[in-house]
Amino acid sequence: MMQFWLKGKDFDADVLYDGAEVFEKVQSGAYDIMFLDINLPQITGIEILKKIREAKNKIPIIIFSAYGTKESLKEATALGISGFFAKERGFEEAARLIHTALRIHKGLSHTQDQEGE
Repeated sequence: MMQFWLKGKDFDADVLYDGAEVFEKVQSGAYDIMFLDINLPQITGIEILKKIREAKNKIPIIIFSAYGTKESLKEATALGISGFFAKERGFEEAARLIHTALRIHKGLSHTQDQEGE
């Protein structure tokens, strides 16, 4: 559902279900930002986040989950996430997080970001 909403807002969005595929795509530089679920089959979102950061990849990552714990959020924050999105929040909150994370990652001010739109 989130992918459909993002595409409706003119974002290119893919949904990846396999942790190895996620890591491969991120390393290829195919994405500007990532929403990463904590609870994934086979490999957790935290493990994927660790692998991405160990590879020195600085892609902005927003953790999202309906089951996040304080411990997992604390660990993700220490690994340099750009935000946390609770699944029960509205998609407008997700869009705000995307814009904020990309502005920070690209070193843009709010004014510069609006001029580029």
